[in-house]
Amino acid sequence: MKEYRDRSGIQLSTGMFYRELQRLARDGLVRMTANPEGDDPRRAPYAITEAGGSAFDGWFSGLTRPAVADYEDDLSHRALFISGVNPKAARAVLDRWGEALWIGGKMLERAREAALAEAGSQGDDFGTLSFLLGRRLKHIAADLEFLEEFRTAYDEWMATAPAAGAGDGGHAPSPPRVTPTGVEPSGGNRPRGRGRGKP
Repeated sequence: MKEYRDRSGIQLSTGMFYRELQRLARDGLVRMTANPEGDDPRRAPYAITEAGGSAFDGWFSGLTRPAVADYEDDLSHRALFISGVNPKAARAVLDRWGEALWIGGKMLERAREAALAEAGSQGDDFGTLSFLLGRRLKHIAADLEFLEEFRTAYDEWMATAPAAGAGDGGHAPSPPRVTPTGVEPSGGNRPRGRGRGKP
């Protein structure tokens, strides 16, 4: 678990780890081996079986395409309902989300710098962690850019919806829509961006 955390930057749940280990053993993909002399007797080492090695090879080379058809998360779920909630609450949620992403990006930047320094000091380490952290930073930058575009489109939509802006439940124009090139207000005019958001 420690090695996985050091290589991926992700802390696994102990309970989940041992449940998966038991499943792998039950399926014959790993087996328990003898504890080397002098090691902690409470530890139970496992080794990958021949079947487990074949299963890993099949998994590793079996990906045919990235799973990009759907991108559902808490941010997209809230975006779906933003046109029907109180505008003050909607803007507060967008502000908090942007702040959380910015803070998360700063934390990832520091973690990536530390990973790069660690890889450089070891010399023979490929440094996978720094690349994975860099990928997450790009995801955060994309979400920040989305938030900026979405907030601009929402504000422009609210400017044409006085009934909705007053919070009295009146009818409002159609909400902003997402297009292949970004978020557009109902009028079809794409909002002017304020620059790419980056953590």
